[in-house]
Amino acid sequence: MTPQTTTADYDDPSRRYSYRSELIERLRGGDGSLECGRVTLRTATSFGFCWGVDRAVSMVRDAIAEHPDERIWLLDQMIHNPRVNADFKAMGVRFLRGPFSDPDGGDLRADDVVIIPAFSAKVEDEERLKQLGCTIVDTTCPWVVRPHRRAVRYVNDGYTTVIHGLVRHEETAASCSLIASRGGHFLVVADQVETARLCAAIRGELGAAELLASLPEEACSPDFDPAVHLALVGTINQTTMLASETRLIEDMIRSAVVVRDGEAAAVDAFRELNTICKATQDNQDAVVSMAESAGLDLMVVVGGYDSSNTRNLTRAADGRFPSYHVIGPEAVDVGSIRHRCPVTGKPLVTHDWLPAGDVTVGFTAGASTPDTLLGATIQAVLEAAQVPLEAALRP
Repeated sequence: MTPQTTTADYDDPSRRYSYRSELIERLRGGDGSLECGRVTLRTATSFGFCWGVDRAVSMVRDAIAEHPDERIWLLDQMIHNPRVNADFKAMGVRFLRGPFSDPDGGDLRADDVVIIPAFSAKVEDEERLKQLGCTIVDTTCPWVVRPHRRAVRYVNDGYTTVIHGLVRHEETAASCSLIASRGGHFLVVADQVETARLCAAIRGELGAAELLASLPEEACSPDFDPAVHLALVGTINQTTMLASETRLIEDMIRSAVVVRDGEAAAVDAFRELNTICKATQDNQDAVVSMAESAGLDLMVVVGGYDSSNTRNLTRAADGRFPSYHVIGPEAVDVGSIRHRCPVTGKPLVTHDWLPAGDVTVGFTAGASTPDTLLGATIQAVLEAAQVPLEAALRP
């Protein structure tokens, strides 16, 4: 195996290395607002592509340029944005699995280049690639490595890792694979409802069989025994979850351990580490701040429908005013907007979504959303409002 090196380090989080948009750069460089006729645009102080995603996307482009004669594969989606994955497919990159998978995905050869996505990869996938002798380009986000390191420490110290995450999310699947490969145990909870059942089991109010039956498939390690494996518990989280919910879940588990063991013993029986990535946290905080202080009439959140961090941005502002999670400019029309419900995940169509008269619209985007896509969506909203963008952009 020959590890891939890139021609650039991409080590400056303040720079945008890919998918640059003149409109978005102007908004970022100013106060985040533009007056466009009857529409006032406001953007959150932090939004869009995080450094880890920008770095990963740039590394893939480098690999394409540096290996023009080899087949290049992605293990799965690079990030949860269909536009970016479609762009890579159009550049000749093949996908081993997922919605963009290639029918020849099982036919890897030693001279192939295989890219590990920003989410990381399962241990068994990495071992297979090494055995085949493929060239590996590892674009794992440095923020994803942090919960991995803590999980290994938990395993070494005899703790079961409780992960606040989504069972089938690639990052969480990689964490579970790592823990299992080290002989450890894990349990995944997606929300406070699942955590409440876990806490009931910790307090002795819910039997082992009932707890295990209530969990989604693959939500715990093989041969998981709550009576044994919940004695010592440590928490981490999928880096794209809602930070406020992670804090609540940690408090719930800590309280359950205190009830079972007492305050003094719980100090040793429970450990925690909030592993939300900085960009995800900054984006969520910025949405809350904008929602509370910017006088918005509505908000548009741009990003892939399977993007955890984008969905959580919509949840952060939901209830204060209408918030629409859209996939891109194609979702916006004059009379209707096609969006995703942040609670149920179901696609929705809302008619007469854009108020008449003066209106203030807030915009943000998930950490896997390119600036170009956000910029195009802003322009689509202005077109729906029948106001020109060009006048607002004049010096």
